[in-house]
Amino acid sequence: MSGFDDAFLHEVRERNDIVSVVGDYVALRKAGTSYKGLCPFHSEKSPSFHVHADRQFFYCFGCQTGGDVLSFVREINGYSFMEAVRHLAERAGLQIPERTHQAHGRDDERSRRVGQASRQTRDGLYGINRIALTFFTETLQTLEGAVARDYLEKRGISRETAAHFALGYAPDRWDGLIGALQKEGVDVRLAESLGLVVQKTSGHGHYDRFRNRLMFPIRSVAGDVLGFSGRTLGNDPEAAKYVNSPESPIYQKGETVFGLFEARQAMRKADRALIVEGNVDLVSLSQAGLAEVVAPLGTALTAAQCRLLKRFVPQAVSLYDGDGAGREAAKKAAATALSEGLALSVATLPDKEDPDSFVRKEGRAALDKLIEKAVPAWEYLVGKATDETRAFESAQGKKLAIERLAQVLADLSSPEERTLYTRQLADTLDMDVKLVTDITRSVQRRTPNNEMASGHNTFDAAAPTNEAPLTAGDLRLIELLVLVPEARALYFGRDVETLVSDERTRLIASAVAESEGDIGDALGVIPQGIVRDQLMRRLADSPAPSDGVIEFEKMLKTLRRDAIERELQAVRQNERRALSVRDDDAALLLQLERIKLERQLETFKALRD
Repeated sequence: MSGFDDAFLHEVRERNDIVSVVGDYVALRKAGTSYKGLCPFHSEKSPSFHVHADRQFFYCFGCQTGGDVLSFVREINGYSFMEAVRHLAERAGLQIPERTHQAHGRDDERSRRVGQASRQTRDGLYGINRIALTFFTETLQTLEGAVARDYLEKRGISRETAAHFALGYAPDRWDGLIGALQKEGVDVRLAESLGLVVQKTSGHGHYDRFRNRLMFPIRSVAGDVLGFSGRTLGNDPEAAKYVNSPESPIYQKGETVFGLFEARQAMRKADRALIVEGNVDLVSLSQAGLAEVVAPLGTALTAAQCRLLKRFVPQAVSLYDGDGAGREAAKKAAATALSEGLALSVATLPDKEDPDSFVRKEGRAALDKLIEKAVPAWEYLVGKATDETRAFESAQGKKLAIERLAQVLADLSSPEERTLYTRQLADTLDMDVKLVTDITRSVQRRTPNNEMASGHNTFDAAAPTNEAPLTAGDLRLIELLVLVPEARALYFGRDVETLVSDERTRLIASAVAESEGDIGDALGVIPQGIVRDQLMRRLADSPAPSDGVIEFEKMLKTLRRDAIERELQAVRQNERRALSVRDDDAALLLQLERIKLERQLETFKALRD
């Protein structure tokens, strides 16, 4: 459930004309009955991106991306469904019903938690972080900020790049930020809830959490400042290199990535994300022209971060430091990405190099070549496991390698991938695939709380059926239901549901027929997949029916005729079977049924002629 009722969603669509919304992001020009522009979702020189004002949807013939105004906002900003609705509601000045702060699946985990705070409270917290951001960026330009400016110059980061990422400086004082917040009348308890200040353990009052640190704002995909990450500029060996904001009502650790707001458009154009460990590495690579770079903010890459990246791109390349810790982090990231279906490849830096040092020493061209050599996640993990266990030297080594990889295989959500990777592992180790499968199963049975025990498919589970395109007739039925609201009433009034033979078509058609409102409302009930892609292309390509009701009535006749033909075929088969076993009574009844159906079919043909 979306958490929003149909009437509210309809009003959101009604109040946000798709041409106006898309026009905020894309330069459009009138072209016949539609508008054209360069697609924002892939690189192209000639416009293949169309926006239809009359039908309120968009479609790109180049990358086959399409949908209604909500779909566009989700795609362009990487929003969840609820975030897209809130964005458009606020754009139109609509009051968001309080009861809509419900969950919309795991992709809306952040929305659900954020929804626990009232909108007014969240806006206030975002406002406090904006005040902090202004303080940090302005302090960077003061005399106190010279130490941070010197550091940036030493690392080769230009003023333009620093401004692009809104870098700042937290002064080496206990009361720098708290003084600025108090001048703005900020309730110190709210600042404490955001982790900007810390309560003193002795006596009363608070002090700044971030001191003598280069400050990096952590933004949401909408650009709101969720928190901060501060890199130490001091010489204290006991000081943490990075200090990040703690969890708060608007920030959850492990659910966002640094740089996503700045990188999201570049990621779409590059069709990938680059993942680095450090914030400075990110800024340096972006300055070098690799703008699609993000960082996981000091945590190992999480499942939530993988799902977030998948909103924008299907694949990523990890570029972690060339030391032991970096390689361990790369292994964990590879396993997590595999479990979440993110196509990750692993690029390996030379020993003791990090992305920043490498690109400054060797240049962009050398880094591009290194990224081109990135190894797919499963291949990387197999290589590491076989090297570390010396798998090619003994049977015991092979067994150890398989055992190390067993949980990775168990965590895969796709049975096809699990079967494929098991075969690849067997080929690599020159072993029988059944033996490899038996070893992995044995490990999984011994491992408590693993994904296999909590519901994932086993190796011999049936693979899901691949989704096939609809026939032209079934697709036209759904198209008419989307385009012609009157046809939706006829669908149930004439029992069309009973005439549709394909179950998938029947489910989609029934959902569309139950929808109320315009085309956007009808499209909103069709799930992502090949059927939706077929329909979007058809809607973008074909003119509106001159009389949709008449055409739907004609289609009803065809559906009834097809239903009679199917029933007639089944009766004939049963009649032949009854005759073959000499069941004369059953054969006579079936003969009478056959004659009745044949007459009905002749009547249909006569009417058509």
